[in-house]
Amino acid sequence: MNAFGLDFETTKVSRHPKTQFREVGDEMFLVHPDGEQIHNLNPMAAALWRLMEEPITGQDMADIVQAAFPIMARTKVESDINQVLSQLLNLGFVETSAK
Repeated sequence: MNAFGLDFETTKVSRHPKTQFREVGDEMFLVHPDGEQIHNLNPMAAALWRLMEEPITGQDMADIVQAAFPIMARTKVESDINQVLSQLLNLGFVETSAK
């Protein structure tokens, strides 16, 4: 378990099926399933959102990000991913399932 209560290696995360997203230019926006909130994603969150088209573990996300940016420390990559996933989970944009 990480600091946000996710098992990074076994918990899969995926987009909430009722969350809508739109890309406008270089920006990505999520519309909450209840239709009452719109959030603008930063570039890291947008990249992770794209990876969550299918259920994926935080570990697998970290592997992909680490391969793209090998100079970044693995602990920093995992910390950033955990923070984004925690926020998206708390806002109801993504859901979890066992591996």
